[in-house]
Amino acid sequence: MEPAGSTFFYSFAFVLLLAPLYKGGNRPLPLLLLELTAIGFLLVLALRRPGGAIPALPRPLTIALAVMLGYPLLQLVPLPDALWRALPGRADYAAVLERFAAPGSYPATGAISVVPAATEYGWLALLPPLACLVSVQWLAPIHVVRLLSAMAVFTGVEALLGLLQVGAGGDSIFYLRNTDAYGMATGTFVNRDHFAAMLAMMLPVIVGLLVFNIRHGRHESRRRRGTEANILSQRVLVFASAVLVLLCLLFTFSRSGISTALVGLAFSSILLVRAPSGLRHANLIVAALIVVGVALAALIGLGAIVEKFEPDQLLLHGGTRFAIYAATLRAAVEFLPFGSGLSTFASVFPRFQADVMGGYVDYAHNDYLQLFMEVGLAAPVIVALLLAAYGTRMSELLQRERGRSFTLLQIAAGVGLLPAILHSGFDFALHMPANAMWFATLAGVMLHPGVPDKPRQTRKRRESATGTAGPPDAGPVASGAGQPPP
Repeated sequence: MEPAGSTFFYSFAFVLLLAPLYKGGNRPLPLLLLELTAIGFLLVLALRRPGGAIPALPRPLTIALAVMLGYPLLQLVPLPDALWRALPGRADYAAVLERFAAPGSYPATGAISVVPAATEYGWLALLPPLACLVSVQWLAPIHVVRLLSAMAVFTGVEALLGLLQVGAGGDSIFYLRNTDAYGMATGTFVNRDHFAAMLAMMLPVIVGLLVFNIRHGRHESRRRRGTEANILSQRVLVFASAVLVLLCLLFTFSRSGISTALVGLAFSSILLVRAPSGLRHANLIVAALIVVGVALAALIGLGAIVEKFEPDQLLLHGGTRFAIYAATLRAAVEFLPFGSGLSTFASVFPRFQADVMGGYVDYAHNDYLQLFMEVGLAAPVIVALLLAAYGTRMSELLQRERGRSFTLLQIAAGVGLLPAILHSGFDFALHMPANAMWFATLAGVMLHPGVPDKPRQTRKRRESATGTAGPPDAGPVASGAGQPPP
């Protein structure tokens, strides 16, 4: 596979970093721009070579993507009126039409989706994360390292903005006219939980970058004398970003975000040590990060954070959520086996929320239950295949006999997916376009083909014959990469 060039990389990185800047991309105009750029990236990759541009993906993931993209389109296919009325969950809608609509005023056909326009909107929103998943695998390894580094620094800046929001008053410009977020960190997002999900997702990646920098920095310092100061400054910058992210996470006051971030840190300290190229520094980095973050939070004030985890608060918050879950499950069962239509939850749920709460509920706060309601039996198939692909790939990375520094970053990216996977059971953070794109990017890094082995072995034989030695752990110069990957 020939890596994409620098122009493609910089364009992709620019769009990826631009996505969270305006309310996480969760508005029609920025989402439209993201969808158009996604179509552009996919077309560029498709035209790169006659054989197509989609790299080989694990079979479970390929099937899951096919179902995820194909089934919503089937939900839009018009059906005869008699067949539509016979679909599960349509009786109430048919009764309303018969009572209030004049004869001949509504079409004689209907789709599986209760609200076809919403399903079209939801299907188009899948294009940006799909483009991220495919595009990142076409990048050279050196570009992947730079991309993750840019994402880490960007996350640190977002965390700094969040801390400034907490420290500023209600009239501060740092809130970016977000009048619903005073007193808590939201960054450039509207919702603190969605902001916390992005921070939690990136925290293991930043830890992985630190471990990668330590291992790869040793080789660089041996190869190039005088680079120690530059390497040290990189480590300080990345560690500072990690501290800011952890500290800001605490002041989002997001229970799910904080809890899943701690799970991600725990798995980082375990898996990055057990990795083929792992170092014991992973444990030290995580320990130092937690100590520094908690110490700074204690100096600022931990009282409000601790209150969020008191039993009374957890019971009150959990009671409402579980009522929504139960109502969503009732709706899902009524629309089995075909579902109500992708992205139709907000339109359908009011029929089932009588015993839940009086306010407007536009998301189930559980992506798995909501997907089950919207696409029916296709939902467990999609989720099972995605989890199978995730587990299989992580197992492959951890069992590689030839450990490389790049493998550390792939494992860190895989661990970064775990907080978002867990968070989706309590919220809808991945419905935010920016979070979905970043999640897909980390998945693409985890699935990246990495540094090819065969050319590297050829190069080693050549070096043995000539008596020269190349830099340790450096792969071959990839075509179009511009420099050797790490």
